[in-house]
Amino acid sequence: MNAYIKSLYLGLLPCFMWGSSLGVKAQDDVPASDVKQEWRIKGFVDTYHALGVNQSGRWMSSRTRLRGELARDVGEATLFTSFNAVYNALLPSHTGFELREAYLDYHDTHWSMRAGRQLILWGVADAVRITDLIAPMDYTEFLAQDYDDIRMPVNALRLGFFNEKVRLDLVAVPTFTPFRLPIDTSNPWSVLPEGVVWQGGNQPALRLSNVEYGGRMSFTLPSLDFSLSALHTWGKMPVISYAQGAKGLIASPHYYRMGMLGIDFSKPLGLVVLRGEGACLLDKHFSYRTDAQMTPQQGFTSLSGLIGVDWYAPHQWTVMAQVSAERILGYKAYVAQRATTTLITLSLTKKLMNDQLALSDFTYWDVTGQGWFSRFSADYALTDEIHLMLGFDLLGAESSSSLFYPYRRNSELWLKAKYSF
Repeated sequence: MNAYIKSLYLGLLPCFMWGSSLGVKAQDDVPASDVKQEWRIKGFVDTYHALGVNQSGRWMSSRTRLRGELARDVGEATLFTSFNAVYNALLPSHTGFELREAYLDYHDTHWSMRAGRQLILWGVADAVRITDLIAPMDYTEFLAQDYDDIRMPVNALRLGFFNEKVRLDLVAVPTFTPFRLPIDTSNPWSVLPEGVVWQGGNQPALRLSNVEYGGRMSFTLPSLDFSLSALHTWGKMPVISYAQGAKGLIASPHYYRMGMLGIDFSKPLGLVVLRGEGACLLDKHFSYRTDAQMTPQQGFTSLSGLIGVDWYAPHQWTVMAQVSAERILGYKAYVAQRATTTLITLSLTKKLMNDQLALSDFTYWDVTGQGWFSRFSADYALTDEIHLMLGFDLLGAESSSSLFYPYRRNSELWLKAKYSF
């Protein structure tokens, strides 16, 4: 038994033994005729293939995945686990088994607890990070994935205290999980230029002083929902430094502590929902320009904000628009990111044929760097369980400062099929 499987087995075994013992105890209290199998199993199989249109027919992605989910209720508690079994023809190192979530969930009248590997989502922004800083991101294929697949789970303990109008969530994350970046040069979405060597490591050690912790208080009022949040976290997108080495230019990731104070709100107005989110990031670090690599790293205070409008229009139309911006206070010229950056997103969805066909487009527009990423898709439901999807991703940039500039030639045509069970 290899080390990973052994550690997974030893980690999950106590949970399942505990759950089984509670299950037996619960069964002792009810007639044998009322005892039923409580395990619930569901999931899906999907296959996704993308062909570059500016890459001389180069395959941009080719992967097939089995997602399994198992859950069991034991009194007021729930045991839940989900996993991915992936075959990636383009990136063999990504082929294998991955534990996605595995947690114990407990709910009482006015409090709850969730312990284990889980997804933690904060804020009201759609596909933009403002206060949603706990979950790292998987950028293996940049944004050319479903956003639910881009978010990564963390090992955490979450406590909730609530009544009908107020909820307080406290969270502690003892282990550090960084962004997953595409550093394999055979990956069309790689962040590394040719000839640059990635030197990993430099991650925070597993100790009490490095625990990530914070809280979010949410208020549910008759015509307004809003939340206040605070987080002592890590910058999970690495600050990258460059140095000349024996094998060429070496890129090294570095991670720094930072704080976050945030607020978000959501207000329905008939067929329209108005959303807003803001954050003050304390001691945030940024990558420097290549000609300033010897400059000592320092943290900055940055302000981020977003305003969004969702319109659930007649005739099965949905329109969602957002404008977000970040401002670095005390900006220095050697910081690679501009002092102020602005991003616009626009989502359009139209359902046809009694909801059997959905046509949609989601666009990111980098106003500052004049770059864009637009995903057009058609989703046809053969049955409730089987969906066929066809789409086109359009990428481009006019300035090298745009976050889309490295992928300006990565426009692609893609096909996806999904069977849910």
